[in-house]
Amino acid sequence: MIIAVSGRSLAQSAVKSARDVVVLDAFADADTRRLAATHAVGLDHGIGLHTGRMLAALERLTADRHAIIITGSGFERMPSRLDRVARFGRLCANAADRVRALKDPLLGLELLAATGWDVPETRLDPPGAADGWLQKRTGGAGGVHVRPAAGARHRRRCYYQRIAPGDAHSVTFLADGERAHVLGFNRLAFTTVGALPFCHAGADSGAMLPASVAASIGHRLDRLVGVLALRGLNGLDFLWDGERAVAIEINPRPTATAELYDDDFPEGLVHWHRRSFDGPLQLPDRRSSWRALRIVYADRPLIVPVDATFPPGCRDLPVAGSTIAAGAPILSVFATGSGTADLRRQLGAGIAAVRSMISTWNAESPSPDV
Repeated sequence: MIIAVSGRSLAQSAVKSARDVVVLDAFADADTRRLAATHAVGLDHGIGLHTGRMLAALERLTADRHAIIITGSGFERMPSRLDRVARFGRLCANAADRVRALKDPLLGLELLAATGWDVPETRLDPPGAADGWLQKRTGGAGGVHVRPAAGARHRRRCYYQRIAPGDAHSVTFLADGERAHVLGFNRLAFTTVGALPFCHAGADSGAMLPASVAASIGHRLDRLVGVLALRGLNGLDFLWDGERAVAIEINPRPTATAELYDDDFPEGLVHWHRRSFDGPLQLPDRRSSWRALRIVYADRPLIVPVDATFPPGCRDLPVAGSTIAAGAPILSVFATGSGTADLRRQLGAGIAAVRSMISTWNAESPSPDV
């Protein structure tokens, strides 16, 4: 059983090694429905998981079977929901107290600093001079909670982080409670959606770091995994300026970048995520390709036509007749290539095809019955 704000990529991995896959998420996309039994448990307004709907679905769907439950995004703001979910089966996720500690804006960075990472200056109260600072929300995800601190109104559960130099990167790894098995380094992409300048827009695998830096990051991750007994798929975001890596945050759950490495494993990474909760891992040898993913956001309200057909490489496909709000994600474009230039070409062509397609959609005609 997959529970996440968007469960499609985890379901796509899970079906490689599991016969019976159920997804609870906020979108219930068309391609997720083709992969698995899919149930929408999202919020009525905004993007997230509705606690009551999620628990009611778990009660109904796990009554006669023992579930292996894998959680993705959607639990960072309320880690206690992990404990509630664990009542319905075997939960393959990092413990709620670990998630709570790592997503605490001060304690999380203290843990990273204690295991060797450089971290940005961070505080809970607004800085006197806000230029050069960002305002973030505790437990936020996807970049929608990040904005320049200058001119921002102080809000509950917000914190402030000094901007550090460098390009946004991440490292995707599998943890087995003892060490971190690095799957790869990624360059992260962001886009402006409305007044939000740092919305997550995807990632490219194959980010090249000096061998000594990559090895040092691996050692630091090993220490972090050992201290916190982390397991499963995880990700860590950092800034790289060519000389120094500055850790921004760790995501103690499967991240969107895991999809960039799933095809390296015939069994799927969800199989190895599950195995990591049984003990130390010995991953098979693999050869990774260059892969990239981009999210296309709606710049106006849209209704998906009943006869919509999507260009090759599109994933997270919206259901015919559904309404997409301005600023919400429409779908993702996935590319596999021989290098960075090839990926850029494929992504550009794919995104252009999507934009051309949705230019014919409208949001004024009534939604058809589906």
